[in-house]
Formats: sequence, structure tokens, C-alpha cells
Amino acid sequence: MKGQKLTRFSPIWGAVAALILVVFCFEFLDNTVSAGERPVEGASPLPSSTMLQVGEELEYKVSYSFFNLGTIRFKILEKYERRGRTIFKALSLIDSNPSIPFVDLHIRFVSEIDQEMYSHSWLADDSSKSEIVSRLFVFEYDNKRVLVVNSRRKAGSSLVTAEKVDTFAISDRLQDGLSLFFYAREHVRDQKPHVVPTFIDKKQVITNINFMNLRTEAEIDAVDYPVEVVEFDGRMDYEGVYGLTGYFQGWFTNDEARIPIVARMKVILGSVKVQLQKWQRGGWQPPKYMETAAK
Repeated sequence: MKGQKLTRFSPIWGAVAALILVVFCFEFLDNTVSAGERPVEGASPLPSSTMLQVGEELEYKVSYSFFNLGTIRFKILEKYERRGRTIFKALSLIDSNPSIPFVDLHIRFVSEIDQEMYSHSWLADDSSKSEIVSRLFVFEYDNKRVLVVNSRRKAGSSLVTAEKVDTFAISDRLQDGLSLFFYAREHVRDQKPHVVPTFIDKKQVITNINFMNLRTEAEIDAVDYPVEVVEFDGRMDYEGVYGLTGYFQGWFTNDEARIPIVARMKVILGSVKVQLQKWQRGGWQPPKYMETAAK
């Protein structure tokens, strides 16, 4: 299967990766400085997003039909200034359901994202008992290119072996799999379609997201009331990580946190569902849906 070199798993595990790549998709980093982060001379720093909150943790259950495939966790690790920009470091952890025999999936994604929700770096670690295989993207926007580094190291060792370094031309500021998750949160209450340049599998592609600002309700097992959400949908006309492709839908809370509640997306073998089951965010609870009075 083509794509990131994290291909130990059958396409059904696109399910597990689902949330990250488009509203629920994913991928990562650790303190890499991009040459493309120099602000325009004389420009004022943009206000930082109120949606992102350091310390926020979200956990999602991923299911395929009646099968619990595993969990996806998202964390906002820290916030810092770099060359006039506010940068957030975000983490995603994907773990397979330990009760599933012969499957032991553990993947870590880290992204550095600016206040406009564009990616500046992305790191993916795919861990097995014997080794950790990594891929790093560094987006150099001033030079209109992205640096891609593939490496590996033995489990328990700090010695990293770089296997390949490539550069690829780009024409826009881009999303990676994980930053798309936050881009969708930032814009979910827009009322227009977005054509979103995205970097996947060593090439620049397009993710189409149709933000409708459509207020509705969604139900999850974690609370005993309907949650007030905003619905959107979209399409990826490319194959993303783990077979994620085609049509997707998302329902995010209709509040300032804009937290994803439910997502449905397609992978090669069918449709997967991603549902919020745990959260940690100061003072936050899912907003209760209330019927509005008819006019």
C-alpha cells in the first residue's frame, strides 16, 4: 500500500487513524525550527486562537461496525513564541484495542501549528517491540519547500539512523494530518466551503471541507443528554494514511471550544465512527442541545 511508511497494518486500521486526517486525522514533532517562520517585516502578531487551550486532552473511541478498534488521544502540550508567531505543539496517540489478537498498534503524532492553524512541522513515530520508525516534515514556507526525513532507531536506544532526506516543492501554506483536526475546529462555524492545501505522501493535495454552520444535535455514550453541535462534511479525492479517502462528516460542539463529538469517515473497507469518550479542558462540559422556539 502506498503512503507513509507506516504500513504494518491492514487497511481496517485506517479506521484507527481516521480522526486525524481531516477533522480527525493525524501526525507530529519535537522542537524543530522551520526556516519559513520569519514574519513579514513590520507585521503585527496575530491574536492567538481562543479555541486552543494548553492542557486540553481529548480521547476518542474508534469503531468499525460493532467492533471497538482502539482509541485516539489528542493533547495540546505547550504554547510558545517563535519569530513573532504563536506556536502550539499538539500530540496525538493512536493505540489499538488490546483485546484484538495479533494487533499491537502504537503510533505517536506531533505537530507544531501556528495561530492560523497551519503546520510548521510534523513528526510520526510508529513503534513496535523492536524499533521505532519515524518520519519528519519541516515546512519551509519562505523557500516554498518541505523537508522530509525518514529515520529509525532500535527500541530502548537513543541512536537515530537517518535513512533518507528529501525536499519537495510546495506553493501554499499547508496542513498535515493532525493540523487538519485543529483547522476544522477553528473554522467549523464558518458558512462556506474551504479548499485546504494539504501535504500527504510526499505531495501537495487538496482537502475539500464544506462548512455549513448547521446547528443540530448528536448523542454520545459519555453524557446522558443530546449535545449541541455544528455539522459539516467534506471530501478527500486522494488516499490518505491507512486508506482514509472520499467522503467524511463531522459534528463539533457549538461553543468556543468547538470540540469534535462524532465523526464518520471512509476507509478502504467501509465506514468508521469516531466518538468522544473522555475529556479534560478547564471548566468545559459538552453543551446541551435545546430546541429553539418556533417563530
